[in-house]
Amino acid sequence: MSDNIPENIPEQIPEAISEPAQLPSDEIVSAESAVDVGQVVAVEVAVKEPEPRGSSARSVFIAVAGWIVPGLGHLFQWRIGRAMAGFAAVGTMAMVGLWMRGNVFPARSDDAFSLLGFIADAGSGIFYLLAHTIEKSGPDVSRAAGDYGTRLIATAGVLNMLFVLDALEISRGHKN
Repeated sequence: MSDNIPENIPEQIPEAISEPAQLPSDEIVSAESAVDVGQVVAVEVAVKEPEPRGSSARSVFIAVAGWIVPGLGHLFQWRIGRAMAGFAAVGTMAMVGLWMRGNVFPARSDDAFSLLGFIADAGSGIFYLLAHTIEKSGPDVSRAAGDYGTRLIATAGVLNMLFVLDALEISRGHKN
């Protein structure tokens, strides 16, 4: 063996592995000094979870912006592809639904289904707010096209709400 290594090291290794040395809590031993004295040192690494990226005010702003203009919440977070996909999907569905003369439910609720229709329609944001200026002749649900248009407008609103939730989760740091 080498001159620097003592003869009994191979016999000490199994003991050191099976029973780690107990160190006093006030004694700090570095890895280098532990090697010098032949002690085994356990190293504990604490992993800190990342802090959420956005503040709650910023998250609320992103959610409201994403509701008003579909895709804007993603655009503020530099998610260009998602922003374009959201605006294109919601905008196309809402515009086709309005051109098919689908029914846009008003804010007043006569019954539970009208209220649900209003919530779904209002989810489309700017398209709901401009619905009466886009299609001035109003709804015509006596034809099948008008009935399909009503469903498209509601689907556009629900889809935009999903995009808003996605942008909100990204802003809070819960999703990439």
